[in-house]
Amino acid sequence: MNGMASQETMFRMATLLKELRLGRGISQRQLADHAGVNASVVHRAERGEDAKLSTWGKLFKGLGYSLQIDATELSEEAGDLLAEERERRLERRLDGLCAGRRRFR
Repeated sequence: MNGMASQETMFRMATLLKELRLGRGISQRQLADHAGVNASVVHRAERGEDAKLSTWGKLFKGLGYSLQIDATELSEEAGDLLAEERERRLERRLDGLCAGRRRFR
C-alpha cells in the first residue's frame, strides 16, 4: 500500500472508531478497559497513528463491532499480468517434464 493510501485508510479507521465510541457514549478510558488496552492506545488510534491490525480489532470489538477487511483490485492489468506469468511458469514446468528432465529429486 502506498503512503497516501495508507494515511487515508488510517484516517478513515480513526474517524470511524471515534464516531462509534462517541455514539456509544463512552470515554477513551472506558473503551480501553473494554478492549483490554491502555488508554493511550485509544488516544493514538483516534488520532490516526499506525497500530497493529490486532489492536484495531480489539478496539472495534471493545465497541461491539467486528473489524472486516476488504481488498479491492487496483488495476485489472495487475491481475492479467499475474495470470500470464502463472501460465508461463506452468508452460516452462511442463516443457521441462516433457524433455525428460526431472526438476526435483
